[in-house]
Amino acid sequence: MSSISKIVQSYRPDLGPYISLYKHMHAHPELSHQEKETAATAHSRLSKLHDFTLYPNIGGHGLAAVLKNGAGPTVLLRADMDGLPVEEQTGLPYASTARMVDEADGVEKPVMHACGHDMHVTSLLAAAELLYGAKAEWSGTLVLVFQPAEEKGAGAQRMVDDGLYERVPVPDVVLGGHVMPYRSGG
Repeated sequence: MSSISKIVQSYRPDLGPYISLYKHMHAHPELSHQEKETAATAHSRLSKLHDFTLYPNIGGHGLAAVLKNGAGPTVLLRADMDGLPVEEQTGLPYASTARMVDEADGVEKPVMHACGHDMHVTSLLAAAELLYGAKAEWSGTLVLVFQPAEEKGAGAQRMVDDGLYERVPVPDVVLGGHVMPYRSGG
């Protein structure tokens, strides 16, 4: 087993609460530029990991968190938070029935996480807990970014324009995942 696999196995948090969080996020999506409750949930979860410094309300509802852990590279991990103006018809017991007024046109629309952003937020929070617990195994600076308005193509730029990199260290590496129904590396 590789050393990274051993670290993940040793420090993996209890995923039960993250399954519940995912279902909650899925059932309660928010449109671009309106991710107030999603950002608040991420902030609340991260505030329990006491060594993170939190920077809320960047570029709207964007959230950044920094964990300094000695000398080493600065790695930024990113998750997008917004849902889409689409009516969910999956039949899931935790399917979204949310509706919001779209700020772009003032029209109320159904909202769902059709693109996996609920999983992105949940996964980044689980990774934060794992990396926080495994601090003895790595050194450097971890930056987490919860980006609003990815679906509108505006959230990242708004965060940068609002001083993201005046608040958090400029990363050496930026990583963002995406959920797909295929094996990784394919």
